[in-house]
Amino acid sequence: MSQEKTIRLGYVPEHFSTPLYIAQEQGFFKSHNVNVELVCCPGGTGEMTSKLQDKSLDVAIALTEGLVAGISKGHDFYKIVGTYVDAPLCWAISSGQESKHNSIDTLHKSTCAVSRLGSGSHIMAYVLADQQGWLGEDKQEPFEYAVLHNFQAMRDAVNDESSDFFMWERFTTKPYHDSKEVKCIGQITPPWPAFMFAAHTDILAGSELPRVLAAIQQATALFMAQKDNESIQHIIRILKYQEEDVRDWFKTVHYAPDHTAVSKKALETTLATLQKAGVVQDPLPALDTLVDTNVGHLA
Repeated sequence: MSQEKTIRLGYVPEHFSTPLYIAQEQGFFKSHNVNVELVCCPGGTGEMTSKLQDKSLDVAIALTEGLVAGISKGHDFYKIVGTYVDAPLCWAISSGQESKHNSIDTLHKSTCAVSRLGSGSHIMAYVLADQQGWLGEDKQEPFEYAVLHNFQAMRDAVNDESSDFFMWERFTTKPYHDSKEVKCIGQITPPWPAFMFAAHTDILAGSELPRVLAAIQQATALFMAQKDNESIQHIIRILKYQEEDVRDWFKTVHYAPDHTAVSKKALETTLATLQKAGVVQDPLPALDTLVDTNVGHLA
C-alpha cells in the first residue's frame, strides 16, 4: 500500500451510503490502492460543501441540486466528478404531530426548517413553492427559513411549533411518521438523479480519485446484487430500519452503472428547475464548467 494522500469522503448517514461501509469492510478501497477516511456529515449537502470549502473534505456524495446550485452561485472550490445514485430522491414533507398543517395547501408564508442555507432541504422548498404557484412576480420569499443544522433539530422544531414544516428524504423520515413523532403531509420528487460525487479542485489532478470511484462502483454493484438478503441486513444492522421499509426502498433505488458518468440532460433539467424556482440566476453556467471532465464525463 503506497503512502499516498488519504481521501476524506463525506457522506450522509442514510441507507444510500451503505455501500461505503461495504467498500471499507470488504477492503475494496485497499484493493484499489487508495486510502479513504469516511466522514459522517449529518448536516447533509450544506455541511459537506462547507467542509469542501475549508478543506476538511476532499470528496462528497451530495445532492445534485445542492452541488449544481453551489457552482452556479460561484463556488469554485469543487467540481462534480460523477453520479452515485441516478434514481431521483423522494422528499417527505412533514409537520408537527399536533400541527394545524395537515396538507401542503396551508404552508405558503409559513416557516420551513432547513439544515443549512443552500442545502437540499432549503432548495427543495423553492421547488415546492414553484410547483404550488407561490413564486410570484414580486419575488417575495414563499417561506421564512429556520436554519437548524440537523434532522433531530428539525423534527423538534415542528413539534414545538417554532417551525411549521421541513423536507427530508422519505424513507429516512418514515420511522418518525410511523412512531407519530411527526406527521407526513405530502411528498415531492424532483426530476434529476439524487446524489452526485463532488471533489475539491485540489485533488482533481491526483491519481486517487478514479480509484475511489472504482472501489465504490465495486461496492454498489455488490450491494445491489445482494439486495434480497445481505444488503437488507446491512441496513437493518446499521440504521435499525424495519425490513419492510428497506425492501420498499430497494424497489425505488438505482445506483449509477458508471460512477464517472454525468448526464447532460440531468444537469440541464436541474439548472432549468432551479432557475424557474429562483435559486439560480442568468446567465446559467455551461455544463462543462460544472463537471471536471478529466475525472468524470458528460453523457
